[in-house]
Amino acid sequence: MSSQRRRGFRRQVEFEERNRFIVIAMEGAETEPRYFKEFRAPREGKIQIKLVSNPNHKSRPAEVLERLEHYFRRNGISGDEGWIVIDRDAWPEEELNDVHHRARKANFSVALSNPCFELWLYFHLRDPCPFNDRHHCQRQLADILEDYRPDSKGSYDVSQLLVGLDRAIERGRNVDSESQDTWPRRQATRVYRLVERLLGRNI
Repeated sequence: MSSQRRRGFRRQVEFEERNRFIVIAMEGAETEPRYFKEFRAPREGKIQIKLVSNPNHKSRPAEVLERLEHYFRRNGISGDEGWIVIDRDAWPEEELNDVHHRARKANFSVALSNPCFELWLYFHLRDPCPFNDRHHCQRQLADILEDYRPDSKGSYDVSQLLVGLDRAIERGRNVDSESQDTWPRRQATRVYRLVERLLGRNI
């Protein structure tokens, strides 16, 4: 191969468009990863998904953010997008405020569900209804989602949910009445924002 052809080859590789990663760190070690794995694209897809594992079941919002920060320190490349998926649950407001502040400084996004991630799953199947707390939400979800049980959360069939994905996004957007607030103080979930990114919308 001539030197001219070699230089041309290097330029072609150098300017080849790189796939962009959306990196997700999650509070749960079972329910959330099982759901987001369904959005993984073929290797040639422009948007790729990386799920940051939670092997030690550390679920505090600050710990979720720390796992994402650690991933980006070791592996992050310019253009990659970081998200944390956390619950309102009973975490102190001060911690949630601090996590959102730190995430914003790092150019990460936060998908918080109030009271819990299962609210997002519920939206795939039913219109919003008021829940007393996360346990109430999980029990109601178990009544309508086959194979989901609050004590074995990772065993449900995600394909049952995805047929209602567009409705879930619409419901999520409609109940996010405090969309300008840092995080929803009332029952709502901002996972719809992350899912729209995974679908290539609002890119």
